[in-house]
Amino acid sequence: MTEEAIQGNTVFPSIPAMFQARMRDHAAFALMLKKEHGAWRAYTGQHMSVSVRRWTLGLLALGVKKGDKVAVLSKTRMEWALADLAILHCGAVTVGIYPQLPADDVAYQLAHSEAKIVFCEDQAQLAKVLSIRDKTKLEYAVVFDHDPENQDYSFAIPGDDLEMRGSTHEKFNPDSFDKAWQELKKDDLATIIYTSGTTGPPKGALLTHGNLTFVIAAVAAAIPGHGQGDFGVAFLPMAHALQRVGNYVGMYNGIRGAFAPAVETLIDDFKELRPTVQVSVPRIWEKLYAKIQAGLETASFARRAVFRSMLAAGRASAPYRKTGKPVPFPLSVRWSVARKFFRGVVWPKLGFDRVRFLSSGGAPIGMELLEFFYAMDVLIIEAWGLTETAAPATLNTPDNFKFGTVGRALPGVEVKVAPDGELLVRGPGVFKGYYKDEEATRAAFDEQGFFRTGDIGEIDADGFVKITDRKKNLIVTSLGKKVPPQNLENVFKTCPFLGPCLIHGDRRKFLSAIFTLDKEEIGAWAKARRITGDLAAIAAHDETKKLVSQAVERINGGLANYEQVKRWAVVGDEWTDRTGELTPTLKVKRKVLEERYRPILDAFYEGE
Repeated sequence: MTEEAIQGNTVFPSIPAMFQARMRDHAAFALMLKKEHGAWRAYTGQHMSVSVRRWTLGLLALGVKKGDKVAVLSKTRMEWALADLAILHCGAVTVGIYPQLPADDVAYQLAHSEAKIVFCEDQAQLAKVLSIRDKTKLEYAVVFDHDPENQDYSFAIPGDDLEMRGSTHEKFNPDSFDKAWQELKKDDLATIIYTSGTTGPPKGALLTHGNLTFVIAAVAAAIPGHGQGDFGVAFLPMAHALQRVGNYVGMYNGIRGAFAPAVETLIDDFKELRPTVQVSVPRIWEKLYAKIQAGLETASFARRAVFRSMLAAGRASAPYRKTGKPVPFPLSVRWSVARKFFRGVVWPKLGFDRVRFLSSGGAPIGMELLEFFYAMDVLIIEAWGLTETAAPATLNTPDNFKFGTVGRALPGVEVKVAPDGELLVRGPGVFKGYYKDEEATRAAFDEQGFFRTGDIGEIDADGFVKITDRKKNLIVTSLGKKVPPQNLENVFKTCPFLGPCLIHGDRRKFLSAIFTLDKEEIGAWAKARRITGDLAAIAAHDETKKLVSQAVERINGGLANYEQVKRWAVVGDEWTDRTGELTPTLKVKRKVLEERYRPILDAFYEGE
């Protein structure tokens, strides 16, 4: 079993090989925390190793063989990670399915992948599977939270029962566990991750063990010192490449982690757990920014004055700190006081007083947020990648970053710009193709083997990559002006009372927008003004429209004429991944929203 290295970091031949080596290193180390009965319980490397072994043997007892497909239909939780590792130790292939998907979409992915077994989170997910079982090739379902009063044990197996079957299997096949995972090579398939399918049925991206282990080692090489002593919270969907690879990197580096019970309680979990490093998508940092801004609105005049004075010192010192230059006197004294204020007064209330750095991926983040947090002594570094690149292909680091960019290519990765501005990627982390779709696979690569990412961008003289927008999302007005909508949407999301928004205007003379409201922040604002009713009633109120109008006018003032939003509407709807308006990584689904609000959008351009 040969092993390679990237700048001294081992590239293991498979995820199980990495897991086994790292769990031996951290056998007594409390690596994972899970909330049980209101308290956090720690699981050591030894505990995880035992659980993975038992679950692997249970799957082998059910007849799982190398290359078989096994699905996981659950929200992010410790059992998701254990199931994934057990599947991979069998030599099988993990198929992650988003739990919020409707039954028909689940049926498509189970059938298309030819999954033999599915891990279900609870009775609700099992019921979904039972309703479409006849459309699949499923033989068993394993249920994390099983209901003993309402379960078909011939098909649906509790997790405890899976372990018992594994114990029996091991008695007659004592070498089966080690034999299964030790046979794996880097070119063996590890997972099928289905893309969002915004332009048709979801495509299953094929990622090998070598794709994943290369990216893990490359990230470790790019961020030296990222490891033991660090702590982070897992809450993004494990069915997505970003959180899955983030978990693997945590195992590789010995980072302690906790599984958040729900996104709705995430800020409270941060306050309790106090992470030192944290992977997220921009929407979480946008909500944290909104929370700080809302707190300032209700603070006394004196407290606001102190905060703004400290923030000014942070902003003034930022250019020196970004380049590693000494902050000149007397600004250095002001910055020293400001840093103590933020770390000792502000961040403890939010659980970020121990943070070394935060990371953001999955979608662009606004420059205002990056500068604001950095002025408060918290660095957010952006990374960029896709499912097809096994998550990050480029990365800013704490020691080498540029705001407004997604960093430089990982060691061993090539990134270049095509003549039409599309970013192309080549390297060991790039996927092998789409499952059962040779035509889409051929179209995904150019003649030199570079993957066509679909993102428009540029690369500066220092090698830092800047993303403009998705190629298919770029708005071209009827006057020929090109506008990347995500950049504008990010600007509007810095308004604390606004939620996700949609910028529209392709082949039109001007831009328009659909705005939503942040339920928590607008609720507090409305209550203070005695505006009653649900979110729809608040959205329809004249005072709310006036508030939004003022924000649009302010933001338009800093934009070129062709970038300005000329017509807009504020709606009383909540856009979520559960209700289908947002992707699992909380990006807007443009086609879905444009169809839903077609009458409003068309009315903007009547008589155009």
